[in-house]
Amino acid sequence: MTRSDDARAAADRATQNLAPSERARVREIIAQRLQAPDQIALDVRGRTVTIASTRAAQITFDADGRERVETNANGRTVRSRATLNGDQLTVSTTGDRGNDFSVTFDPVGNGQQLNVTRRVYVPGLDQAVTVQSTYDKTSDVAQFNIYSPQNYPGNVNTGSFVIPDGTRVIAVLDDRLSTRTAAVGDRFTLRVTEPAEFAGATIEGHISQVERSGRLTGRSQMTLNFDSIRLRDGRSYSFAGLVESVRNANGEVVRVDTEGTVRDTSQTTKTEQRAAIGTAVGAIIGAIAGGGKGAAIGAILGAGGGAGSVYVQGENDLDLERGTEVTIRAGAPASTPR
Repeated sequence: MTRSDDARAAADRATQNLAPSERARVREIIAQRLQAPDQIALDVRGRTVTIASTRAAQITFDADGRERVETNANGRTVRSRATLNGDQLTVSTTGDRGNDFSVTFDPVGNGQQLNVTRRVYVPGLDQAVTVQSTYDKTSDVAQFNIYSPQNYPGNVNTGSFVIPDGTRVIAVLDDRLSTRTAAVGDRFTLRVTEPAEFAGATIEGHISQVERSGRLTGRSQMTLNFDSIRLRDGRSYSFAGLVESVRNANGEVVRVDTEGTVRDTSQTTKTEQRAAIGTAVGAIIGAIAGGGKGAAIGAILGAGGGAGSVYVQGENDLDLERGTEVTIRAGAPASTPR
C-alpha cells in the first residue's frame, strides 16, 4: 500500500457531533472497520473476480450486477451486489446497519496503481464514513497466498465451530433427494456415524443448485450446502465442509464434482462460490465489524456453509435415497480445538 487516509482521523471527524458518552465507542468501531489491509490481490477475467488481502483469504465471484440475498454471520438477511463498469469494480451490501458497506476498486495509471474507496455505515451516524487507499502494482500475476491468519487472530471466531478443520465426517441422509422433485432451498438432514465422538449428531443443510439432464449438459446435478450441526445433547454449532464421496443406499458410488474447489497445504478447504459475497469481501477489505466469520477458512464459510456437487451422467435423474452415505471433509478456523 502506497498511501491511505488516516482511519482514526476519519473516525474523529465522523463522531465529533456525538455525545461524549457515545463518541468513544462509535469512533473505535469506525476506526476498526476502516483499517486498510496492507496488500490486496485482485484478478478480473471477464466478469469473474478473484480477490484476497492480508486480512482474509481469497474468494471468487461473478460481478454481474445482480442482487444476491444472503444470510450473514449475525443471521440477518442482507443484499449484496457486485458490478463491473469498465475496469471499475464495486461491491456493496445492505441490510445489517452495523456491517453495511460499499467498496470501489479503480485501476489508475495504466493499471500500475489501484485506488480502493471504502464506505462504511455505522448505527448512530446519518452518513457513511469514507476513506481511500492507493496500492502500487507489485506483480503481473495476482498472489493470492498473502493472507496469514496469525497476523489477524481477531478475525477468527472459533466459538461457533466444534468439528476441527480437515476432519473426515461420515453421515447418512435422512431424506430422499431427487433432481426430479428437489428445488433450490429445500432442506435436508444427515445423521453422523463417524467420527465416534460426534456419532448421532445431525447435520442440517440445504440444496443450493438443481440441474436436470438435458441436451446441453447431459447430466443431472445437485449441490448440497451445509449450515449447522446439532449434537446429541442438543447444542448446535456452525458446520462447513466439502463433499468428498457419496455412496447410495444400494452401495452404488455417486460421482462428486470438485471442479472449482482447491485444498491448500494445510488441508483447509476453500470453495470458489458464486453466490454469497458480502461477508467474504467485507472481511477482505476489513469492513465487517469484528472481522467477519473467520477468514482463515476462506470463501467456504463466506457462503455460510460449504458445498459439494453430486451428479449422474446421462439422461436419468439423480436420486439419493434415504440412507445414502456422504463423506465430508470438515472446514473450520484453523484454531478450532482438536
